Amino acid sequence: MAIDTRQVQETVMLPGPQRYEYFIKRVAETGTVWSLYRNGWALAKKEDGTLVFPLWPDSEFAKICADYEWTGYAPQSFPLDELVGGLLPQLEEDGIATGVFYTPGARDVMPSAGLLLRDLDDELKSQRNP
Repeated sequence: MAIDTRQVQETVMLPGPQRYEYFIKRVAETGTVWSLYRNGWALAKKEDGTLVFPLWPDSEFAKICADYEWTGYAPQSFPLDELVGGLLPQLEEDGIATGVFYTPGARDVMPSAGLLLRDLDDELKSQRNP
């Protein structure tokens, strides 16, 4: 289900913790995660040099950052199962942080891959057992 322009604008302006919560609920609901791709996945860097793998809940949010910060990259989806089952454990092992819901100006939340995995697992369990 696509989201409208007004909802995109309102959601982008939310404080980091609220965008993080939106991300968790939305990807658990849709079963889809978005990042940016062009001959490989987009990565960012923290000030200390740590690599960050950016994630978004919908293509519209990823496209905003592609237009501003990752020129030439395009939104690419992948299944939530792939994120939870393989990618997050691999990112944690490799010391790569997750950048949840980047917005222009790098307003993101950077939970560890382990924390993101736990939060997603908790949300998926709560959706199965309301």
